Amino acid sequence: MKKKIMFSVMLLLSLLAQAQQAPARMSFDKDGTFKIAQFTDMHLANDPEKNRVVIDLLKEVLASEQPDLVVFTGDNTTTDEVQRAWTDIARELSARQTPWTAVLGNHDDEHAVKRKEIVRMISEQPYCILRNVAQSIDGEGNHIIPIYKTSDVAQPSALLYCFDSQAYSTLKAVKGYGWVQQSQVDWYRCESRRYTENNAGTPLPALAFLHIPLPEYTQAWESLETKRYGDRNEKECAPNVNSGLFVNLLQGGDVMGAFAGHDHVNDYIATLYGVALAYGRASGGSNTYGDKTPGSRIIVLKEGKREFDTWIREKGNTERLYNCAYPESFLIVK
Repeated sequence: MKKKIMFSVMLLLSLLAQAQQAPARMSFDKDGTFKIAQFTDMHLANDPEKNRVVIDLLKEVLASEQPDLVVFTGDNTTTDEVQRAWTDIARELSARQTPWTAVLGNHDDEHAVKRKEIVRMISEQPYCILRNVAQSIDGEGNHIIPIYKTSDVAQPSALLYCFDSQAYSTLKAVKGYGWVQQSQVDWYRCESRRYTENNAGTPLPALAFLHIPLPEYTQAWESLETKRYGDRNEKECAPNVNSGLFVNLLQGGDVMGAFAGHDHVNDYIATLYGVALAYGRASGGSNTYGDKTPGSRIIVLKEGKREFDTWIREKGNTERLYNCAYPESFLIVK
């Protein structure tokens, strides 16, 4: 009898453990789409009321949009209680068996926990797919998520590059925010080339996620060669030096769009030389500044195509704000 009870207990524990695991590989849905929900600048802290706004927003988006993947793009926590904050977030995602990943922002490690330790804590949460972190390059948590074909688990059909855009400048002569370093750019170039070669020389459709916007965001907004969707309510808080990531994305030919956070009252998307440069919608509960309703950017990839749809989903609002389709919506007919 005791053996039977012990076996039942072990079986139950095994099933529970399996239930906490994300799929080994991400794949397009049967309808040929893959939906991503981007949350950014949640600023989870020691304020239960503001934290509740974030959790409620997360619940709303998960229920209404049913994304295949959630991506958190930095300034996720502003507290030394990092483990508790991510446990609360992971609880909501694992309850719906929704895979997720994250990159760090400039505020995440301003308290008692170092960047490397934060990435470790995040990666150990249930349903987190932050795996295969790039080693021996700058930053913490740089990683790639391949998305596989519906009918072929051996062949990626799209890629998601996740970059640590650092926090603040480490150069005495340069003030302001950090940037994607040369070693990270080299890592991207190497990985992009490898995936392209394995795809018979054709770049895979890809997206990039990071916290601090690239300097080219300003140029995209001011360009007369693109349509724009969303608001620009503050000057882009990009690095004061340009590390060359954008030109390497152009040369790589795979990345269709980059998605950042950082600037809480910017939520626009525009294109520059055919690459979409976009913000998410700040997801925090009136955490620092601005009066925009917390929200999430939704992105829908299409299998085998260099296309995606995107819109903003606000808390308490089922309407699709700034709904547009890349590349069609950005073309200006002359």
